[in-house]
Amino acid sequence: MENTFIPSSLEELVGKNSRILLLQGPIGPFFKTFSQWLSERHHKTVFKLNFNYGDETFYPLHIPRTFAYRDTYQAFPAFLAAFVQENLIDAVVCFGDSRPYHIAAKQVAEDYGLSFWAFEEGYFRPFYITLEQNGVNAFSPLPRDAAFFQTAFPKLRQQEYSEPPAVPGGFLPMAKCAVRYYAAANRHRSRYPHYIHHRINSLTHYIGAWARSGIKRAVYMLQDRKFGREVENGRYGRFYILPLQVFNDSQVRVHSDFSSVQNFLLHVLTSFAAHAPDDTNLIVKHHPMDRGFTDYRQDINRFLQQHPKLKGRIFYVHDAPLPVFLRYGAGMVTLNSTSGLSALIHGMPVKIIGRASYDIPGITFQGSLAEFWKHPVPPDEDLFHAYRMYHINTTQINGSFYSEVRFPEIGGSATPAR
Repeated sequence: MENTFIPSSLEELVGKNSRILLLQGPIGPFFKTFSQWLSERHHKTVFKLNFNYGDETFYPLHIPRTFAYRDTYQAFPAFLAAFVQENLIDAVVCFGDSRPYHIAAKQVAEDYGLSFWAFEEGYFRPFYITLEQNGVNAFSPLPRDAAFFQTAFPKLRQQEYSEPPAVPGGFLPMAKCAVRYYAAANRHRSRYPHYIHHRINSLTHYIGAWARSGIKRAVYMLQDRKFGREVENGRYGRFYILPLQVFNDSQVRVHSDFSSVQNFLLHVLTSFAAHAPDDTNLIVKHHPMDRGFTDYRQDINRFLQQHPKLKGRIFYVHDAPLPVFLRYGAGMVTLNSTSGLSALIHGMPVKIIGRASYDIPGITFQGSLAEFWKHPVPPDEDLFHAYRMYHINTTQINGSFYSEVRFPEIGGSATPAR
């Protein structure tokens, strides 16, 4: 009997392509491990382009079919077009589809009929990574249509959720990889003189931010633990949660109409002041990975000075655990953070202000933000389960880029695209 299960993205990538080009991967050894898995387990011919010495540190040039791109960004599209034709590439794979080189690569892939694949951090964290064809996050090609997920649900291998195996994670493995990566990239910058990084490319900058983050965490730890206990005890009554995102997140830069997290924050505060019921509070939660880079306390204090009636109703926290808010809150307002998915798992109403792949009627609130403060509507439980299980079965892979990824067994022989 023919297998009618919907294949995963990884199965599609492996099953339909034989000559695969890797561009920039996550900081660390993941792409080297992935390349070995593709070539040794599935007999694929893998190529790799390095763009700076950090890339080269984790994926050395002595590995067969590994090349250094040292020309300008402006010359890259023509170079890549010639490269994929000369080497008969049928799939291009990268990490993050919003980096400058990857935006250009996606267009080249489209022009030459190649499949384009993007890895990203897991939609359902912490024990998953993401792989999708043609784009991730709001660039995901999946329909924003409830019927699609409801129709697909019976065709999924796994229909009931079970916790994935835990993998080592957290800040430390990522930080170790980042220190090595940025130190190498800066020390040997002359070897890739034209490279353009998608973020600040300075190890000193990150070490300083991480140091500030550690100090702030120590300062806030006791008061935020106390805040979490007070939430559990009902101290803050009916409240909404507003999780902030990292200041330079592509979700903010690419997938929203706000120029900064600060502007998004002020937009939500203004709406809350104008439309939220008087017995409602708002808890603003700083992103833990942004602790050493930004602080919005002054922005909130200035806003409260302009709206004195809100004093005692808006609270700003750093390290109070998010699950506490998800269990007791009335709803979440988010730009497009994966925190919204965590809220939906808890059955919490969610209002998206930016662009998110999970902003689907029946899952997220589709009315205005002004209406949301007064009449939040929770997600349809069955629909969200179908949505979640679709991703668990297709786009999510158990693992962490910075420690360990458990690639599933993929049977059958590969069918080359050409």
